[in-house]
Amino acid sequence: MTTQGSGFSESVREWAQKTFLLGMIPAVCLFAYLTYGLFTGQLAGSLHTHEERLHAIQVVNQLSLYLNIALVVALISALFLFFESDSLGITLVILAGVLAYGIRFLLAFLNSGQTENGPAAVALFNELRLAAMIIGAPGVLLVLRNIISRIVDARNRDDLASITYGKDVAKQHERPQALIGAFAACWQLPFCRDGIRVKCPIFLARTKCWKQRVGCMCEENIILMAMGGTERDRGKDMTAEPVPSGGFVPIGDLLTQNAEKQRAGITTRIGPRGVRIPTNPHISDAAKRERCRNCVIYNEHQRQKYGFLSGPVTVAVPALVFWNYNNLLTIFGGLMSHVDALVAKISFSGHAANANEVTQSLSGNAVIETVLIVCMTLILMTWSQRLLEYVCFKIKI
Repeated sequence: MTTQGSGFSESVREWAQKTFLLGMIPAVCLFAYLTYGLFTGQLAGSLHTHEERLHAIQVVNQLSLYLNIALVVALISALFLFFESDSLGITLVILAGVLAYGIRFLLAFLNSGQTENGPAAVALFNELRLAAMIIGAPGVLLVLRNIISRIVDARNRDDLASITYGKDVAKQHERPQALIGAFAACWQLPFCRDGIRVKCPIFLARTKCWKQRVGCMCEENIILMAMGGTERDRGKDMTAEPVPSGGFVPIGDLLTQNAEKQRAGITTRIGPRGVRIPTNPHISDAAKRERCRNCVIYNEHQRQKYGFLSGPVTVAVPALVFWNYNNLLTIFGGLMSHVDALVAKISFSGHAANANEVTQSLSGNAVIETVLIVCMTLILMTWSQRLLEYVCFKIKI
């Protein structure tokens, strides 16, 4: 059954690849032909008679219909093939921006501006905006879906392949729960073991193992102290009972006395609540931090931290954009001015009046400004999630 299902999936994928090519090739050819007519001035109204202008409009409308069909076919197959790819949504959004505004800006920069006049050229610009909407709408939805998916996957991640300490320890769900998981101590997380927790120095001190740089997963002295330490041992040295001067000593007592001697010889310091916390002077602080990064308990703490921060970080970006919307419009206008200055410097005539008209229309159009800011917000939301994942799961701060 599995083999049949796998074969069916591969067959569907092959058909999707063929469909993608079937839609993409004519879409690229039609787009190239239409923009060729635009850039060469063949769609300019002033260069044709009335009958020729009507014919040009008819050709543009007919080819635009075919272009839209090809785009829809290519888009549907691309969504099937690359749905799990994080880059597909951003690529579609950027491509939609290029179709809606980039073509006109490039045309104004390269030409005298006369080639974009006329009903056929206007019809083509309308088609480019429609194509941008066809591509951009699923692109925006994909970006939002990818952001939500990354949050959910990171919250539920259970990848212990790179864990050195405690990767084979099973979860134990009966724990004293913290009000907020991100602020839970190590003994409140599901990888802390019941048999050790009740006498663990970290638990008795009500502190956190990653704060003390020592824990039950990485330091055997914690285990030794948990085998005999109780709350009565706080602040006191655990020393062995004196051996009787004569007579038979049971083997169990000898083992107990030996364990007590081992515990008494552990290098410790007085921690919170007067509890003895083992220390290891033979390991540097950097090595201790690395132990924490490779501990299953600390990684569970990082997962809880990510789950707590992911929501606020995701909401913070659009909230800041909304709060500073007017300032962003001012910044956008300044960027357009810099673009005008750059275009003027690299143009052969030393000025770029036509390109300036396009940038002025962009910076003065509330709809265009809003669309560009929304696209920028979506990209920033994606980057903020990746930064949070890097902090929590890569460098593990």
